[in-house]
Amino acid sequence: MHKGRPPYLGKPKTKTSVRTVELPDVVASALRRHLKRSYPPVEVDDDTDPGRPTRRPASLVFRAASGEPVNAATFSRTWTPVRTKVGSPPRWGFHGLRHYYATLLIHAGASVKTVQLALGHSTPIITLNEYVHEWPDVLDRTRSHVDGALGAVETAATPAGSRS
Repeated sequence: MHKGRPPYLGKPKTKTSVRTVELPDVVASALRRHLKRSYPPVEVDDDTDPGRPTRRPASLVFRAASGEPVNAATFSRTWTPVRTKVGSPPRWGFHGLRHYYATLLIHAGASVKTVQLALGHSTPIITLNEYVHEWPDVLDRTRSHVDGALGAVETAATPAGSRS
């Protein structure tokens, strides 16, 4: 979407934009229900081949409430009622869904590499720069792993070599 330009089809933003993203059952089910609503194709500019732009009918997955393609100028009219219905915070934009997905994965125990691949970041550094604060318990977990592997903790009250 570009302000001032009607919706159009274009090339993906980056090389990593074309990837397989795991689709959880709950999302697949909701998407199936959504796709059962039948809208006729709409005429849009197709700039996927910049050397040969054309205009053609396209069946779009997401549309404005009117059935027209979503565009930058009217996006908030489509998004705000949806955001409100599901209880997302005010001023929480569409990009917030991406952050929600990332933090959900992190808090469920996903590795940096898993989150990187899911979001399409080119390197794990990009993922860490954006989300490192979401892994606050990492140091505690590493200590727990070492304690578990090496045994009980020795304290001043428990001399080395003795068992309590």
